[in-house]
Amino acid sequence: MTTDLADAIGYLPFPMGITATADHVVVALNTAGRTLLGDVVGRPVCATLPHPDLLAALDAAFHEARPGSVPLPAPPVTVGCAPIRDGVLLHMTAADASGAERARTTALQRLTSALSGAATPSAIARLVVTSAGELLGADRAGVYSRAGAMLTALHRTGWGTEVSPPFDRIPVQRGRPLSDAVLTGVPVWLENAEQWRLRYPDMAVAGTASGFQATACLPMRVEDRDLGALVFSFLVPRAFSADEREYLTAVAALCAQALDRARLLVAEQDARAGAERQLDRTMFLAQAGRLLQAPMSVEHRLRRLADLAVPRVADWCAVHLVRNDRVDRLAVAHSDPEKVAFVARLQERYPPDPDADGGAIQVSRTGRPVLFPEIPDELLVAGAVDEEHLALIRSIGLHSAVVVPLLVRGRSLGALTLAHAESGQRFDEGDVAFAEQLAANAAIALDNARLWEEQVAIADTLQAALLPAALPDVPGLRLAAHYRAQSAENSGIQVGGDLYDVVASDAPGRWSVVVADVCGKGPHAAALTALIRHTIRAEIGHGLGPVEALHRLNRAMLHGAAKAPWRFATVVHAEITVDAEGASVRLASAGHPPPLLRRGDRVESVTAPGTVVGVYADVVLAEATFRLDRGDMMVLYTDGVTEARGVDGFYGTERLIRLLRTSTARQADEVAAALLDDVIGFQQGRLRDDVAILVVEATP
Repeated sequence: MTTDLADAIGYLPFPMGITATADHVVVALNTAGRTLLGDVVGRPVCATLPHPDLLAALDAAFHEARPGSVPLPAPPVTVGCAPIRDGVLLHMTAADASGAERARTTALQRLTSALSGAATPSAIARLVVTSAGELLGADRAGVYSRAGAMLTALHRTGWGTEVSPPFDRIPVQRGRPLSDAVLTGVPVWLENAEQWRLRYPDMAVAGTASGFQATACLPMRVEDRDLGALVFSFLVPRAFSADEREYLTAVAALCAQALDRARLLVAEQDARAGAERQLDRTMFLAQAGRLLQAPMSVEHRLRRLADLAVPRVADWCAVHLVRNDRVDRLAVAHSDPEKVAFVARLQERYPPDPDADGGAIQVSRTGRPVLFPEIPDELLVAGAVDEEHLALIRSIGLHSAVVVPLLVRGRSLGALTLAHAESGQRFDEGDVAFAEQLAANAAIALDNARLWEEQVAIADTLQAALLPAALPDVPGLRLAAHYRAQSAENSGIQVGGDLYDVVASDAPGRWSVVVADVCGKGPHAAALTALIRHTIRAEIGHGLGPVEALHRLNRAMLHGAAKAPWRFATVVHAEITVDAEGASVRLASAGHPPPLLRRGDRVESVTAPGTVVGVYADVVLAEATFRLDRGDMMVLYTDGVTEARGVDGFYGTERLIRLLRTSTARQADEVAAALLDDVIGFQQGRLRDDVAILVVEATP
């Protein structure tokens, strides 16, 4: 053995170098390492020391995280291989090392193996304190992690309970041994009370309190990152030998590597948990979005939303809505129905204070969210009316809550409340952002639904204005009419263009009936429908018959074509004169579906060909005349009946005739209702066009 190597081995056991990658490239060497291997930094170990057992031990440590050691004959040393993150730590022990040196080597190997299985910072710190502290006989030991300007104890032993709390967190401050070790990256060795007084006079009293004499503070670093420090203290003076110093330096290096690995593992786990949580929330928002667009009432949708939120995002969920000058609770959800009923009884007995800070009512009015990471008992006391009320509130067990407004276009429509109780979870700022996004989706759906309902009401009102409020009582005739607008999902909210009307003529016993279908929908179609109704009524008042009335209507429509181009209509106009035996009918049709006559079990079509009105200056019209005997019916309808589309194709005239022939309905109102029901059922409840039906029956 050379002198240099012999001198170096006097400091054993200690790390001599570090290798990286599967080729075991040397990335760091100390003096003893360079003596043994040569100056091989940047080269693989096998280039200088191709020992098969050593290479096998390096492979086992790198690939399997299994520590091992290999005796080398010349010089007589044992080389240990300890797995570290992305590499292997090499350390040496002299073949003739003392029992203490061998014990430290064995302890170092065991610590290395144990640290490879430790997953948390506290577990790592406990292993280090236990292993190194017991081996050295330390009376007090601890591992501190650094976060900014503070050192936080991960694990400590030897501090009395009366002095322990102040040492849980220690500020990083120059002039203190533990802080100096962290700031300089150099260990601090204080072997007796005198060295304390000389080097740290301001800290000597505290450092030697309770009879402590010697202290070792060792920094923990990985690359250029300060991870914290280790401290070992002794009640008797202690001269730290070179081998003890190297041993503690090795312990500090292993602890730093393990803590860095744990940090990365925790960061990875947090990132994975965060990604999974975000994915779950994204899926929840998508599910909530589909629910909020479902074809049901606004109130029902919001109640379903509250049920959906429990227990996936909260133990409790409540929805409040602003209605005029009130804020009403619309929904309360919990997995236990009895608790929901309990809260309902509680709020009925003790109505919520509208001026309470942070409540749903206040949030609904102010539009500002409120977060309660923890709900202190003082808040419950402040909101309680009396002791009994306080006891009931406490029994719910609320721990955390977030209340966010339902905001849309700068207006608050209400508030969404999420609360944790028995789960013990806590809301944070991230939960506020999620709740606000959920509330925003709900507010948009709520506002859209309100606008939709308002537009539906307007359309219904306008549509009703285009149709007679009620059919007149006509002696000798029984009249029935049904109108059903196209389903909203097919047309949106627009006024339709179907029309029916019954008008009395000047002559006694003479009446006129009209059924029309305007091309298109919306305001222009509504205007044209009104034009048709009022024009026909005017011409009937002038005593004109069906053909002449339709000619006049065509001219009126062409005159207004500039305001509504490409608008036309089909119209059927019949003049009915009632007599003792039934009624005589004169009928003209401007391109409209042919009326049907039901005479007992027979059904026949009325042929009256004609041109649609509103397109050509001259229209060709023909007049048909026929009788309605007592019990006969005339069925007028729009193409929303015959052109209705179902899974089997078009409804068609043949199905209509078959229905009229086979139906057991005997009166006009029964026939009209049966026909409408059949058309709706044929389309599975979703009408693709407006439907107007008018049945005229000569009463028996």
